Amino acid sequence: MSESREQFVDSDFAEPDGEVEQSVARIMAEVLGIDRVGRSDSFYDFGGTSLAAIKICARLEHVHGWRARPTWLFINDTAADFARKVQSESALAAEAHE
Repeated sequence: MSESREQFVDSDFAEPDGEVEQSVARIMAEVLGIDRVGRSDSFYDFGGTSLAAIKICARLEHVHGWRARPTWLFINDTAADFARKVQSESALAAEAHE
């Protein structure tokens, strides 16, 4: 990955916290073509688009089986907020199947 996160944001980097947040941040970085995404970094600050949101959600489902909607990423645009939404919706889906 040739671009650094400093090209996009001036904020301090905050490490993603927990398995879901770390995975979301890693996949966001891969799809957006950047080195890393911190927990408070916004999807929009890195040039996030609807196509990127679709790719991120598809990769989350492929890698982990977590179903996510691209619209969640537009509303919950930081890695931490999006991970929290994915985790809560996954828990609700699991409860519904019990």
